[in-house]
This record gives sequence, structure tokens and C-alpha cells, in this order.
Amino acid sequence: PAYCLAWRRRRAPPAGRAESLQPPAATLTARVPRMCKPARGPFAYGEPWWLDDPIEMSADRFRGRRRQLCFLLGVAASCAGVVAYTSHAGVLVWSITPATFGQSSFVLLPALVVYRIACAAFIFGLCASKLVSDYVLQRGAGAAGARLNHFETLDRTEVAFLDHGVWRFQGLTSWGWVLLGCYFLVAATLSLRVAAAPEAAQHEEPDGAACVASLLLGVSSAYAILITLTVTFVLIPSKHRKGLSTEGFFTPFALSQHNANLAMVVGELLCGAVPIDPWHLPFALGFGIVYLCGWHQTVRYNRTRTLMYHFLNWQHPRSLLICSLLMLTLAAFFAFAALVGQLRLRPGGAPMVLCAALAVMRWRRPPPLAGKGE
Repeated sequence: PAYCLAWRRRRAPPAGRAESLQPPAATLTARVPRMCKPARGPFAYGEPWWLDDPIEMSADRFRGRRRQLCFLLGVAASCAGVVAYTSHAGVLVWSITPATFGQSSFVLLPALVVYRIACAAFIFGLCASKLVSDYVLQRGAGAAGARLNHFETLDRTEVAFLDHGVWRFQGLTSWGWVLLGCYFLVAATLSLRVAAAPEAAQHEEPDGAACVASLLLGVSSAYAILITLTVTFVLIPSKHRKGLSTEGFFTPFALSQHNANLAMVVGELLCGAVPIDPWHLPFALGFGIVYLCGWHQTVRYNRTRTLMYHFLNWQHPRSLLICSLLMLTLAAFFAFAALVGQLRLRPGGAPMVLCAALAVMRWRRPPPLAGKGE
């Protein structure tokens, strides 16, 4: 494919006067559009497009990946060790009861049940639409009606793929979305049990489903915050500065997953009374490592030769530092999710949390770069 070159028309110098080698001040300060390369494709997922690309075939794209994977697996082993030690020491205790899911400081139990059922129905309804439809709620069509998704190679050039079927669940956003749906499904079931028999003695005894739901809430809350902030403040601005397409972030599906996930989590943390155990943090880190080592950096990259998240590039000179900061950031968001549950009972806590959540959501596209449409 040909390169897009920015050019400027120059006036001829007056007769008898040599053209100055110093460009005018307006030229020095003007913002010239950067060189851009059109996206390759579109291709089907799994199609070995790189075999016909001399740049990809000549580059060593796997250099540094083993080091990054070993680092992530080392973090996973540390998390497993922490879980084993805290369980043996009696610090990590699974003692959540179903009665916890029938408690609320702001709403009645029937309203809490309806909220959780509505959230679960919305999440899995959206998943069903993504899975079976190439048309519903989608903008822009590629071949056979499929929407195009643009991803980046390790050198940050774009490749277009036909978006369809289970490949619509390839992102961490979708994994976190399904995880959140599982929480609301289990929480709604437990709430219904409590509402059906409020005085039953078994609701006061530790329950396996209740403990799992508490774990799911902590993990999905941390990832809802991480995903929304990463999309709003990292992925969209970075792609916009590079002149790459941000259309995929503003489809109705993407807007729902990047914003409604945080809204539903905040609603649950403010209205419900399910605690988030700080000792569940290793499970949250482990979930992210499973996504990276078991899918994004390995299976998915081998089938597409692209990354969904450019900052996970293992050939970046600070790759391990970025991974470390990502884990620390996730831990901070996990702690913040636990803090929200404590803030809801303090004066002004709930409005403050709602304002913060609204401030980090993004609904509008960034303005086009000077001299370049998107």
C-alpha cells in the first residue's frame, strides 16, 4: 500500500531575489500531519497475512516475549503462594453468607433483586447479540456485513480484521464483562433465595455460592475500573495522536462495555452490602495473567500478529516495568473498589463516588487532528 504524504504548495520567489533557505515562522509553527500508512486488510482472523508482508517476515517479532511471559508467570506463582499461605494461616476465610446479599443501606430488597436481574439480563443479552449478529447495534460494514476491527502490529501499524462470532470476545473488556455478568447472575439468585424465605436459618451460614460471588465482585470491580480508565486515558488518546482509527471504541457495544460496566459496579457497591476481601487481590492479578499468558500474548498473537493493547508490547525497552506498573495499578483499583463499599455509609460518600465515575466515562469521539480526518 502507498504512503500518505503531507505536502505544502510554495510560492515562487520574486524576480531577482533568491529563495530564502530559512522557512517562514508560520511554517515552523504550523502542525504538519504525520506520515501515515493505510491499514492492511481486511483479513479473517487466523489468516496468515504476514506471510505476504516482507516487513513482518524480516523482523524478529518474538524477541523479548519469553522474558515477559516468564515475568508474568513468576507473578502468578507468587499470587498462588500468597493464597496458599493466607488460607493455611486462617487469614483468608470463606465466611460470606447468603443473608449478606439481602442487605442494603439505601434500597429495599425487592429493588435490589430487580437491579441485579436487570444487570445480568443486560450483560448476557449484549453477549448474545454480539455472538449471533453481524448487524445489530454495529456501525460501518466490511465484507459480508461484518464490522472491521483495527489492531496494531508491534511497530504500531494497523491491520484490519473482519469482526464476527466469538472473536468479538477477544478483548479483556469482554472477559471482564462476562465475569461481571456471572457475579450479577449469582447475586440475583442468592437475593431471590433470601427474599423468598427471609427468616430461613440456612441464610446465616457460610455458603459456597456466596463466597464465590464475593470473589467475583472484587475481581470484576477492579477490572471495570481498570478497563474504563485505560480506554479513556490511554488507548483512545494514544491511537488519536498516532492518527489511527478510534471508531471501534464508539460503537454501541463498546460504549456499553467501557462505561456501563463501571456504572453497574458503582451501583452495586453503593446499594449492596457485599464486602470485598482485600485478600482476594491475588485472584484479580491471576485473572489478568491468565488473559495475557493464556490468550493475548500467545494464542491470539500467533493467529493475528497484532496486539489489542500497544503498551503490552514485549519489545518495548521498559516492558517489564510496564507490566509491574500494570499490576500495581490493578491492585490500587482493587483497593479503591473495596473503599467504595466503605464510603457509601459516610456523609457525601455516595455523591463523590458517582461524580468520579461519571468523570472518567467517555462518550464522544476526540476531535480530528489538524489537517487529518479520522
